[in-house]
Amino acid sequence: MQRYFLPELKSKEITGLDAHHIMKVMRMTSGEKIIVCSDRRCFLATLEISNGRVFYELSDELKEEKDPEITLFQGLPKHPKTESVVKYATLFGASKITFVPMMRSIAKSDNEANKLKRMELIAKEASELAHRFDVPKISFESSLKKIDWTSFDVILLADENEKTMTLPEVLPSVLNTMNIALIIGPEGGIADQERDYLESVGARFVSLGKHILPTELAALYALTYLSLKNFKTF
Repeated sequence: MQRYFLPELKSKEITGLDAHHIMKVMRMTSGEKIIVCSDRRCFLATLEISNGRVFYELSDELKEEKDPEITLFQGLPKHPKTESVVKYATLFGASKITFVPMMRSIAKSDNEANKLKRMELIAKEASELAHRFDVPKISFESSLKKIDWTSFDVILLADENEKTMTLPEVLPSVLNTMNIALIIGPEGGIADQERDYLESVGARFVSLGKHILPTELAALYALTYLSLKNFKTF
């Protein structure tokens, strides 16, 4: 069933690209069912399409299962890898995605406002596809040192230099109340100075396996593990 994230649910009307998608792409008609979401609440809704406008009536509210809050801190990669990170991290359950320039980042921060609009659209579409209850918040931060690490229950740094500690050893169980930071380096990896700093704020260094993963996909390994471990607790 198609799912749409709307700014709010009071107006009972769907406009813009979502209305175009319903009428022109999906070719839906009055009486068909969709799911509409706003502010982490999702409802079953019945469409009423009239004179080129799309309206809906809410019925049952859907139940959301609580997941851990996972913030992905992604070392700033080259474009268009940023868009790949947003799409797939959204599909695999990241709650927030923050891009951070690191010492070995090849790309530089610029035109962040324009990039953010594009990324928010990608995240919205991926959230609808994955049947999420929310769209992850996307942001840019100027430095690792600008982040408040004290707000996290656990800080995980995926480090290619780490050869022994794995996610199951560092985090054998995952509770749905956890607030987790996951740090992935850019194309060039993590610099020693960054390792030292992150160790000083309590980061746990973990290996993502014997193979080196591309930066735009590395988070998926960890996000999959965290999702499955949380799923098994139900």
